[in-house]
Amino acid sequence: MSLYSQINRKLLIPLADKVMHRGLAAEWKLMERFDHASEEELLALQNSRLQALMQHCYHHVPYYHNLFDSLGIKPEEIRTREDLQRLPIMTKQTVREHYDELVSDDVASRPHQNGSTGGSTGTPMQFKKDLQAWSMQWASNFRSWEWYGFHVGERLFTLGGNSLVKKRKRFTPKDVFDIVIMRNLKRSSAEVDDAAMQAHYDAFMRWKPKAMRGYGSSLVIFARYIEKMHLPMYPLKVIFTTGEILMPEYRATLERVFQCPVMDGYGAGDGGIDAQECAEHRHMHLAEERCIVEIVDKEGRNVPDGEAGFVISTDLGNYVFPFVRYQVGDMAYIQKDKCACGRASRVLGQVIGRAGKLLYNKEGVPISPTMLPIMLYRDNDYHNEDNCVIYNKIDKFQIRQDAKGDIRILLKLKDPNEDQKQFEYCVTNFENHFVGSKVSLEFVDDIPTMPSGKEDYCVSEYKYEK
Repeated sequence: MSLYSQINRKLLIPLADKVMHRGLAAEWKLMERFDHASEEELLALQNSRLQALMQHCYHHVPYYHNLFDSLGIKPEEIRTREDLQRLPIMTKQTVREHYDELVSDDVASRPHQNGSTGGSTGTPMQFKKDLQAWSMQWASNFRSWEWYGFHVGERLFTLGGNSLVKKRKRFTPKDVFDIVIMRNLKRSSAEVDDAAMQAHYDAFMRWKPKAMRGYGSSLVIFARYIEKMHLPMYPLKVIFTTGEILMPEYRATLERVFQCPVMDGYGAGDGGIDAQECAEHRHMHLAEERCIVEIVDKEGRNVPDGEAGFVISTDLGNYVFPFVRYQVGDMAYIQKDKCACGRASRVLGQVIGRAGKLLYNKEGVPISPTMLPIMLYRDNDYHNEDNCVIYNKIDKFQIRQDAKGDIRILLKLKDPNEDQKQFEYCVTNFENHFVGSKVSLEFVDDIPTMPSGKEDYCVSEYKYEK
């Protein structure tokens, strides 16, 4: 650990906590202590935090006080993850309809900030975030970053949209935190043309970071530009991806260009869910110190480990606006076995994608966005070298499902003069998965990114109803 990083831990972060009314230093120390704790020790801490939250909800949050009374449940009866099943699932609609009732009556005495979702499900949602939850989130990040040998205080380069690179009208204490403590050079991915990529590259090379962070798709656009222009690059310690599903080919491109491992993270400001990938690269460890995660079926019943369902999260740190059994909007599963790294925390299996962004066939079967690239290989076989040759002729793709459930496959080829007939198998592959849907194949000059700079390869207006 560098001298700057040591000063960070012992002096700057505790000082920032006092100025910004955070508890990051203490929470980081706790999470490091529990990093290799036993399952029993983790559960004991989690249960203790859950019980304290339930007491607070009943005595200070009108919505939960009324909910407990209507169900005939006392807060002390909710002591464990299993007990939470006695409470109903909270949705975004619940938050919109009961916003005022969900605000704690002691909010004025608790440091907090206003938050909002990015609107990925169609409608943005407002909420409040306790700064203790913020401290838990960053403590979890800092702990997991050290799994890869990166210490806060070493230089970091971030490329992303508004959720990672916020545009503020005035200089704030958070800007000081980013610049002085995190030494984080942030750049917006909203512009993705060659001029913007060159500017990002020049800034990157001047900054000489040890790690890079951002949306997987934004970082890949950056990596592709570096390869296209044959620009020199030095290896990083690690790349941290967040904010969207990390496609396998994205990981491969980033590791090839920047000559370092990629660590994927999963989280949500609403709901407090938090999971980080360890060096074993076998999915992601849940930060059980700060959230309780359940996986449920369509009827809201908990499913066995290994079975996919909807992600439900209880944020153990947000007291000003508690999220208890909140449906995050994603689908995933809990891995049956513990990770080979030796940590006792449960492991979140593949995040199948935004539930609202999943495509459905007309029989109601969900199709994961991670399946879409595989369906662009002949016979769905991505191990066959000849199939890989054809697939690699595709520069960009986007799969669109309209309100009727029909599918449009948009392909941008690297060579516009390429024989288009060789891709006709794509229609058959998609017809086999999307039974009853009309499937069309279209070749386009370009596929624009979203305003945030992300590549949106999966767009759906279809809502399956029984």
